[in-house]
Amino acid sequence: MGALLASPGVPFTAAVSDLDDGVFARMHGCSWRDDPRCPRRDELALVTLRHVTMDGGADDGALVVARALAGEVVVLFARLYAIGFPLARVEPVDAHGADDDRSMAADNTSAFNFRTIAGTDILSQHALGVAIDLNPVENPMIWPGGARFVPPGGAAFLDRTRVRPGMIVRPGPVTAIFDELGWEWGGDWRHVADLHHIAWPKR
Repeated sequence: MGALLASPGVPFTAAVSDLDDGVFARMHGCSWRDDPRCPRRDELALVTLRHVTMDGGADDGALVVARALAGEVVVLFARLYAIGFPLARVEPVDAHGADDDRSMAADNTSAFNFRTIAGTDILSQHALGVAIDLNPVENPMIWPGGARFVPPGGAAFLDRTRVRPGMIVRPGPVTAIFDELGWEWGGDWRHVADLHHIAWPKR
């Protein structure tokens, strides 16, 4: 068994839209903060997209990302859909109270969240809407030595040689797409293997 499933027999669809009043109301005070460093509402966009599910079906999800990056996000998820890479769920982090630990534990693929890197005052790439976390349970963040990792459900996926649906490994078809499209993968970092994290680098 590998990281992919058969692509569903329905076409990929995606749309990019402004943050309407309902979406922004759910974000305000949650993932979006009244902070001068936080992206303005018009600098963010809602991307709705179809994705392969873990049972091989198709479902629609949504991400909030930097507006300037929305087109790149659509291209990426279209490619992942075409190869049959499944995602457990795809919803804005506000569905989990903008709590990164809760979102990861729910195996949620999410993007924008105005927050700092855990344990620091440094803004995360998610705070700017230029990073996405993909299947955090199947792709945990693992510190050197492997004794520390998050989320806890990722324990079943610490053995990266036993590749199962939704896992991101190198070499592999998903990392090949990241490389081709220009995304940075946290699994390549030396200080920690952030296997679920990808980011659009500054150009």
